[in-house]
Amino acid sequence: MQYRSKWIFKAGAIVGMLVALASALYVMKAEALAWHLWHQLHRPDHHGLDLSHYQVAIEAKPLSHYKNTSGLTFNQETGTLFTVLNDMGLIVELSRDGTPLREIQVHGSDDLEGITHVEQDYYVVADERDSQLWLLQIKADTREVSLSDARLLKFGMNERGNKNFEGVSWDSVNHRLIVVKERDPKYVLSVSGLYHADNHIQNRIEVERLKQFDGALKWALRDLSSVTYHEQSGHLFLLSDESKLLKQFNESGQTMGSLALWKGFHGLHQSVPQAEGVSIDEQGNIYIVSEPNLFYVFKPQPQQL
Repeated sequence: MQYRSKWIFKAGAIVGMLVALASALYVMKAEALAWHLWHQLHRPDHHGLDLSHYQVAIEAKPLSHYKNTSGLTFNQETGTLFTVLNDMGLIVELSRDGTPLREIQVHGSDDLEGITHVEQDYYVVADERDSQLWLLQIKADTREVSLSDARLLKFGMNERGNKNFEGVSWDSVNHRLIVVKERDPKYVLSVSGLYHADNHIQNRIEVERLKQFDGALKWALRDLSSVTYHEQSGHLFLLSDESKLLKQFNESGQTMGSLALWKGFHGLHQSVPQAEGVSIDEQGNIYIVSEPNLFYVFKPQPQQL
C-alpha cells in the first residue's frame, strides 16, 4: 500500500509538471514561434512577399486620441488607408505614415471590426456582433454615413456574438470578398455575387468555405483578427492577434512565410500588443494597426549579396 501511494504521488507530480510545462509553452506561444522559425529556414520559391527580409519602419505610432482600432484597408486610388474604430462608430482615413486625415462618423453600428476598399468610392465594412456586411459609399467629402442608407449584403449567416466576422478583404481578381471568422470555429470564407461593378447590386450569392486553409488554422494560428488579399501575387495574408503572426498563403493553402510580431523580430523593440488590422500597398509595404491605437509599417529591406 505504501509503495502504491508513493507511485500515485510521483505520477501526480509528473502530471502536474507536464501541465505546468504545457501552460508555460502556451503562454509563450511556443507553437507559433516554432512555425515561424520553420518558415524562416524553409522558404519556398514563390512570387509573393519575402517576409523574412521585412523590417519595421514605423513602430507603435499612437493614432491621436483614438481607441480600439480594428480593421484596415489601403485604397490605391487615393493612396491612403482607412481604419475602423469599433466602439467609437468611426472610420478614419490615414496617410501612409499614420497621420489622421479625416473622420467619418458611422451611425447604426458599434461593433465594426473590418473594412475593405472595393473600388471607386465603395467600401465594405463588417459588423461582428450581427455577422453582417455593409456596402458603403464614402466620397472624398463624406464626413458621416448611416447604415440605414447602406446596402446590407446578405448571405444566410445570422450568428450573433463576439467571435464572428473579424476581417474582410476584397479580391478584385476573382470579384469576391474574403471573410474570416475569429474563432470557435475559425475559418476563411469566399463570398461572390455580393457586388457588381456596374450597378452595385447583389447577384447570385455563392458562399464557399476555403477548406484549404483549415489545416494551417487548426495548428498554426490561434485566432484570426484580420485578412488582406495581395493582388500582385494572388496570396492571402492572415493575421492572428493571439499567435502574434502574419502568415502568407498561396491559393492552395500552402504557407509561404510569416512575419513575427514579437519583440526582437523584424526590428521590433516591443511586441505588437493586439494586432487587429492589416493591409498592403502597391509597393509591398505592410501596414498593421493594434489596439488600442497603435500604427505600424513594415518594409522590405535590400538583400545582402
